[in-house]
Amino acid sequence: MTAYEKQNWHHNGSSCCRPFGTCMLTCFCPCITYGRTRHRIKQDGDLKAYSCCNASCMAFTGITCLTGGTLTFILPMIQRGDMRAKYHLAGNGCKDCLCACCCSCCDLVQQDKEAKYWEEAKKSVNQQPQKHGGMEYKPQLQGQQYQAYQPAQYQPQH
Repeated sequence: MTAYEKQNWHHNGSSCCRPFGTCMLTCFCPCITYGRTRHRIKQDGDLKAYSCCNASCMAFTGITCLTGGTLTFILPMIQRGDMRAKYHLAGNGCKDCLCACCCSCCDLVQQDKEAKYWEEAKKSVNQQPQKHGGMEYKPQLQGQQYQAYQPAQYQPQH
């Protein structure tokens, strides 16, 4: 088994106001940001089948409604641990809990940006080089003989 070195998070948790649209979405509908990030992690960045009302979003909304919003940190905390494991990020369960409890909106924005960053980085590494021409096989005509190389003759100029 290969041991990976833990990497720092690419995005800072305190830069949660950028992009502004994600910040506003997370402040008013955190379930959508949570669901999008969860989908991105589980589907290796593929958002083709993504719906804003997916099962993860519904689970987040259900926990919020059933607990009056007191336990909404649990799912983002678990997701943060999943992200650390998948992308080999630094941190531990205690830090995950603190981030999810103390500033859940900033935590969800950071997770969304981080998942997008790592999935795009993984795709760019896994892309195969494209054919750009230049090297083509040209079959030789039948009966064509190889000609011996003959150096050019030196002719002095008068």
